[in-house]
Amino acid sequence: MKCVLVGNGEFCRERFCVDEQDFVVAVDGGYKFVKDLCRVDLAVGDFDSLGYVPEGIAALRHNPIKDYTDMYLAFEEAFGRGYGEFVVYGALGGRLDHTLANLQCAYDFAKKGAKVKLIGCDCVAEAITGKKTVCGTKEQTFSLFAFDSASGVNIKNGKYPLKDAVLTNAFPIGVSNEFLDGDCEIEIKCGYALLIINNFI
Repeated sequence: MKCVLVGNGEFCRERFCVDEQDFVVAVDGGYKFVKDLCRVDLAVGDFDSLGYVPEGIAALRHNPIKDYTDMYLAFEEAFGRGYGEFVVYGALGGRLDHTLANLQCAYDFAKKGAKVKLIGCDCVAEAITGKKTVCGTKEQTFSLFAFDSASGVNIKNGKYPLKDAVLTNAFPIGVSNEFLDGDCEIEIKCGYALLIINNFI
């Protein structure tokens, strides 16, 4: 089951896509982006950004004095309902601290077994482990960053291949790779990494 989360960061209407069966959660100010685009199943947050609690839909209002971000609480609520795949809009761009917090959310729930993809205006970011096949054009670049550390990292059919490499969160060896003809194969034998595909089409 897939959950679509919509936050209050940069939102690109032309990239937004939901299926009828998706569970759509507006995260605080994200509600203003989607209230006229699709059915909203749930609104979550302290609603300080939105300025009001949405009416006519289910809403979970939290105290603004809390240890968890609204996005984390939305992840937690949907994950607790059994959703294991997340596509997140409005989570990148805007305030840098919120962007970093959203990437931490992606990492945390990926470790719990969820698939998490964040879609921005000009990139897509995904927390990955194991083997993944990615495709892109020669006009696109991709980067791979460790959240903590990732070992046994292999990149095949990228301009800058890696073999049994170790990525750490203190050195950006995986930044700004390039797609070649055909699919690119990425493998992470141990740990998780953040895959960012730029100039996302």
